[in-house]
Amino acid sequence: MSLKDALLKAGLHSSKIENERQKKLKKEKTKIEKHQEHRNFCEVCETTQPDVERFKHRNPRIDAEWICTNCADKNQILDQFRLTNQSDSARSKRYRRFYGPTKDFSKEAPVESKSFSKPGAKVKTESEKREERKKRYILDEDGEKNFNC
Repeated sequence: MSLKDALLKAGLHSSKIENERQKKLKKEKTKIEKHQEHRNFCEVCETTQPDVERFKHRNPRIDAEWICTNCADKNQILDQFRLTNQSDSARSKRYRRFYGPTKDFSKEAPVESKSFSKPGAKVKTESEKREERKKRYILDEDGEKNFNC
């Protein structure tokens, strides 16, 4: 029997309770992890990196599309083959390449969808398309919705 156990058995207790932990409530998660919203796994080095982008390249040595900045620089893949602008540094305009020039996505015009309508037909705007989608019923004289349009 140890001296501490003997004193506790005799009824002597210390004023400090060092070994007892206070029961703390678990702190609620307040931090939002931004890096988990986007893809961050490099298929070349097979690690999680902050600057992973999708490349459509012609390098026969690499059979990967999602490549980090370091691997793209090491394997001499030009930034003109980059398709996405999804990493945090790319969105905040801090994405920088050391091999060749860095592609600027702000200069590119937004991609318009190809329409298969007749030439000379009126092109609908997004707001017109939204309104057309909303109208899925007709109101009767009674105020009831008729979905048989």
